[in-house]
Amino acid sequence: MSDLESYRRRAREAGAALAALPLVGRGDLGPPDEKTGERWDRSNVFGHVAEMLPYWTVQIREVMGGATQIGRDEAGSLRRREGIDSGPAEPEEELRRDIERGVGGLETLLDEMREEDLERTALYVAQSGNREVQLREVLDMLLIGHLEAHIDQLKQLGH
Repeated sequence: MSDLESYRRRAREAGAALAALPLVGRGDLGPPDEKTGERWDRSNVFGHVAEMLPYWTVQIREVMGGATQIGRDEAGSLRRREGIDSGPAEPEEELRRDIERGVGGLETLLDEMREEDLERTALYVAQSGNREVQLREVLDMLLIGHLEAHIDQLKQLGH
């Protein structure tokens, strides 16, 4: 199986895993994040995932179109925060629909990519510092792997 086929499979499985999660409401706050100290409930996670999927999909598309930089500037960081904070105000069903569209957008992107696109590089601009990354790393770190980590988090918060 090629790397791209593996990413496609993982994206499909993540979408199915999200769809299979029961509706249990906001739930309690989870433990503090190791890096940020933030504590999220399920609605915060859903709000973040609904925002981050299209954000990073667009970022990858821009690199595929010739952009040389990827990441979250001040406006991107504000969008992230708004996604997290708006989750509790949105019905979970609506957030799930937004996430389903985001997973669909990710799957479309992956279907349009070629194996050699995974090796495209860009400067990743982050609060922790800037560094050069390949798109395969972005898919793992900021999209598919990130989505899988949030699915695990939702499962833990679902009790």
